[in-house]
Amino acid sequence: MHHATSTTTAGPAQAAPPGRPGFFARLDWALVAILIVAAWLLFYNLGQRPFWQDEAETACLAKNVLKAGLPYAFDGVNVVSQEEEREFDKTGGYLWRWSPWIQIYMQAGGFAVGGLDTAAGRVPFALAALVAIYWTYRLVRRHFGDRNWALLAATLLTLSVPYLLIGRQARYYAPGTLFVLWTLDAFFSDWQRRWGAWWAMFAGMVLLFHANYLLFLSFAPTALVAAALVFPERLAVKRLGLLAGLTTLVAVIPGILLYRIGRQSGMFDILLVPQNLMLYFADLCMFCIPLPVSVALVWRWRGFFTRLRRPADGGERFVLFCAVLIILSLAFLGLVPQRFFRYIAHLLPLCAILLAWCVRRLWGFSRPAAAMLFFLLAATNWLAVYPMERLKIVNRPWQNDFRMLTSLNFPIKLFVTELVCGYPDVNTAIVEFFRTHAKPGQTVLAEYGELPLAFYVDGLRVIGGLQGPVPEGTKPDWVLRRRVVRVNRDRFLFGAREFTDSLDFARDYERVPLAFPDETFGNRTDDPNHHYFVPVEAPQKELEVWRRKEATP
Repeated sequence: MHHATSTTTAGPAQAAPPGRPGFFARLDWALVAILIVAAWLLFYNLGQRPFWQDEAETACLAKNVLKAGLPYAFDGVNVVSQEEEREFDKTGGYLWRWSPWIQIYMQAGGFAVGGLDTAAGRVPFALAALVAIYWTYRLVRRHFGDRNWALLAATLLTLSVPYLLIGRQARYYAPGTLFVLWTLDAFFSDWQRRWGAWWAMFAGMVLLFHANYLLFLSFAPTALVAAALVFPERLAVKRLGLLAGLTTLVAVIPGILLYRIGRQSGMFDILLVPQNLMLYFADLCMFCIPLPVSVALVWRWRGFFTRLRRPADGGERFVLFCAVLIILSLAFLGLVPQRFFRYIAHLLPLCAILLAWCVRRLWGFSRPAAAMLFFLLAATNWLAVYPMERLKIVNRPWQNDFRMLTSLNFPIKLFVTELVCGYPDVNTAIVEFFRTHAKPGQTVLAEYGELPLAFYVDGLRVIGGLQGPVPEGTKPDWVLRRRVVRVNRDRFLFGAREFTDSLDFARDYERVPLAFPDETFGNRTDDPNHHYFVPVEAPQKELEVWRRKEATP
């Protein structure tokens, strides 16, 4: 197999004195500079916005881990649930059995070191995102010998705003991405003959499963098929069978029992598959690989797609492998009823490697053209958004405006603006309001955003949200109505909205002024379609807070 040729191997390396160079001499200082920039982008003002609903779910469970050692969904006052209490058995002590635990224990570790602080809870995940940038460089440099390609890939990933957004989230996204890179690094090592690389691949698979089993299920089989199509000579059948068997025995079977995966299989709906595939394709083009680049690569590799004719160059074969893996992963994820960008976030380093290879390849034909392509990919989203607009296949929410990634923009400028200037997050307003006005022991019924309240405001009983039916006879002291009406998986109103619709607000409650826009999610950084970087101007529907009249001081 031929390897890509590096343009940086001549000169200084030949003139170096005999003997092993020192640590600082071995450092790639360009990589160090990239990692310093990445660290600032990932860690600066990390606690600026509070946890949003999904992050707060993890935070509440991590808080309970510090008390009990295990992720229980009930702390004696409040319940953690977004699936109408399907995530646990009350008779089993409320042990969390819906999603894997790595993210919970990572956040608990952050809390143990830095206290119950927003930034402390996010640090382990931002660190995983930073290491993943290094591992992207390592994967290319180590196995394909091209330093410039490796640096370009690390740079593009560092400047990828969707990647930075998910990297600053206290969720499984960054750890899952790191475990994917870890596993691929081991696969391209000599695992067919060296047990160390084999064990590394096994550990990567187990960790990926316990980070998020959906990522494992979408990555493991598709990576195997992609390898069979592009790198068949790398497949050692006996060791591969041993890897699959041991991973199933150690991770999959116990995980099915612990996380009750079978109970979630009933959500499958074949009617959603075409729509999911279309939306994933749009997300890929809008935030990962621009459509013109995909079209050019499909044309370049038409021999592979029609006759399985593989490129001779090892680096190009790896890029083809990344492309096939991405395609197969999207096809698999299209079968999953819920569609979110976060499910493809672990593919962003592969996209960066692919795009960096395109720039590197173009450099050999036209340096000005390569520099222009790099600028368009690193500093703008023009190449991604404009073709989609012209072809009328954009994937944008109704609330899109020019300050979001769904419009023509300089994404990194938007991101840095938010970091430096801040953002008036809706969950901040809600938390501060109830910290100021509610008394310990009072009950707050929130239609959404109840988990940030439960985490940040001690002494309150917080109900509603997505927990399911409100207990009969409940008389909440406070009611937080939200502008978005939510329905459950069966298309029925969630219990919180059904309950508030039955209240006589004119008789029993008085509205408390809270002049703050009722944005839906707050810091929902797992979906670049919905993230706001600059505050939206008026008019905006204000938050609706009601206080029970007899609870008035």
